[in-house]
Amino acid sequence: MNKKPILYDIKIITGITIILVVIGHLASRGQEDIDFYIKIKSIIYKFHMPLFLFLSGYIAYYTYPQIKSINDYSSYVKKKIIRLFPAYLIMSLIFFAGKYALGKNTELTEGILNILFYPANSNGSFLWYIYVLFLFNLSMPIIDYLVKNKFIIFFTISVLISSFIKFPELLSLNFYFWYLPFFILGCYLSTKRETYMPILKKFGLIIFSIFIIWMVLEFLGIINVHKNIVSFLAIIGIAYVSSIKIVRNTFFEKMGDNSFYIYLFNTMFTGLISVFLIKYFGKQFFYEKFYFLAPFLVFIGLYLPILLQKYIISKVPFLKNWIR
Repeated sequence: MNKKPILYDIKIITGITIILVVIGHLASRGQEDIDFYIKIKSIIYKFHMPLFLFLSGYIAYYTYPQIKSINDYSSYVKKKIIRLFPAYLIMSLIFFAGKYALGKNTELTEGILNILFYPANSNGSFLWYIYVLFLFNLSMPIIDYLVKNKFIIFFTISVLISSFIKFPELLSLNFYFWYLPFFILGCYLSTKRETYMPILKKFGLIIFSIFIIWMVLEFLGIINVHKNIVSFLAIIGIAYVSSIKIVRNTFFEKMGDNSFYIYLFNTMFTGLISVFLIKYFGKQFFYEKFYFLAPFLVFIGLYLPILLQKYIISKVPFLKNWIR
């Protein structure tokens, strides 16, 4: 079987998206005295995870193996469990143990139940993405069939479900169905590169311009567009930027290649640095100097996870096998 070509544009989009994720994790929305950042964070939060789930669907379907039997499916699921759940459990337990030790109103039984059944309510709440990604992979045979045979109907129904039906937080079903349209759109477009790339290059600049105008107007508080619409604009606009590259961009590609590790560890590193600064220099100092510290925190959030993987995780057999 011939190896599929590397999609450098998808690497670049993934790199851009994970940088947005790190920026969005620097401080909480309720914090005062950093209004500029809070506005930027609110804009990023309208589209960055739909974009991330679109890319997840794109990559998942692009690399999806032919499944012709129960044994094939069992093997596929086993690989995904090994790929995703050890990392999810290890990081969830680290965040739980840390907050439990600090006495952050964390009750043992409730904390464990949240990790297993309500990931968005756990101490490492951002890890819901890993949990939901596994659910998407678990349902890939159904998604595969519907994308191939009933895409328009499937996509339309998924958008309606995402927009109008509220699902329970149990097993992160609310997130699964909310992000389903973006995931299956990524799946579908991964099979239509030759069709959509010329269209993207022809009309992408218009969509990207609309996306930029929306960001400016939203930042100024002039408009408030539904995040479904914004997310689709972001997907097309940022895909356009990646498609017009003249030369390879090794920085964004590197971020894209390491996006899984950055997603897992960026909050831990930026959180530890922030806690240290607040503890020893005071909360007032931290937020007065926030805009000077922010580039440093972003750098930490991007590069320390890469260094951790390169020099520690990849060298320790247990970690190498369970966080990959």
